[in-house]
Amino acid sequence: MDMAPISASNKTLVTLDLFPNDKTDDDPEDASDNKQTEENINLAPLRFMTDEEQREEVRHNVSTKLTLYTDPWTIKKTLNKSSIGYLNHLFLNGSIVLSDILRYLPISDKRVVEEGPGLAVDVYDEDTDTMHTLVLKKRPRCQSYILGSAWRREFVVRKDLKIGDVIGMYWDPYESKLHFCVLSRSPIQELI
Repeated sequence: MDMAPISASNKTLVTLDLFPNDKTDDDPEDASDNKQTEENINLAPLRFMTDEEQREEVRHNVSTKLTLYTDPWTIKKTLNKSSIGYLNHLFLNGSIVLSDILRYLPISDKRVVEEGPGLAVDVYDEDTDTMHTLVLKKRPRCQSYILGSAWRREFVVRKDLKIGDVIGMYWDPYESKLHFCVLSRSPIQELI
């Protein structure tokens, strides 16, 4: 099957009309001399979704909403004395763990976190490009979770974390791992 070659004179220029109510007069000096045709597409009807369309996206766990920037660090914590102490674990807010980590795990893994000895999770340190393994589990008789096992050795000591440092984490559902980063260091207190 032979296809006709694409001719430069048959080009079509598509203009997306993002703001149809903000029309300005076209400048005649901006008109091009080439033989391109212009096709306007009005995107105004595409801006809003009906309630049914929104429910369908939620039902299928997809989104067509364009977000220009979102902070990836959905779990943020300012370290305190218990975070860097000898307890060897990091306390995490229960509602954040449920919404940002557990919702992506298979039911069997959720059960191990909630009721069992805990789930070994890979933690990727964005600052040093290294991978570590910690255990995520729910604290007994409590709504919070802990990230433990080697927390103190692998993060507090190795990264020299201090009280007041702000860390960020997010769960990568595609690679099933946590990403970790020190977002800011606590101010250095001068000795007087």
